[in-house]
Amino acid sequence: MQDPKKEKTLQRYYKPVQISELRKLFFEKLSSVPPTMEYVRNLILDTKLLFRILSDPNFDLQESARRDFTSALLYFIENKDSIPDWIPLIGLWDDYKLVRYVKEKHKKEIERYFSQVRYFVANYF
Repeated sequence: MQDPKKEKTLQRYYKPVQISELRKLFFEKLSSVPPTMEYVRNLILDTKLLFRILSDPNFDLQESARRDFTSALLYFIENKDSIPDWIPLIGLWDDYKLVRYVKEKHKKEIERYFSQVRYFVANYF
């Protein structure tokens, strides 16, 4: 199930970051992403989910998932030199694929979160 290319991307984008700084960067990025395509809307919901789990002080997230969630969010936040993210049809496709990969890779950890959180509202932000 591991994808070497995506694993390399996750490693490249990981850096220790405070949740408060990640929150600031994440919401700045979200405000600039137009949810026009279905996969872009799904990307926004998926990144919100990863951020919620990552920032929940009452959930003991495994370190490997914490690193991958952080990497995926930083990748989403980053303005990459390739196709600009403001071209939603193609510019966010790589972000979408990486976030979906991380969600699938840590599916059990996400399910564990849902089993411990009594009320979860997907569009929480």
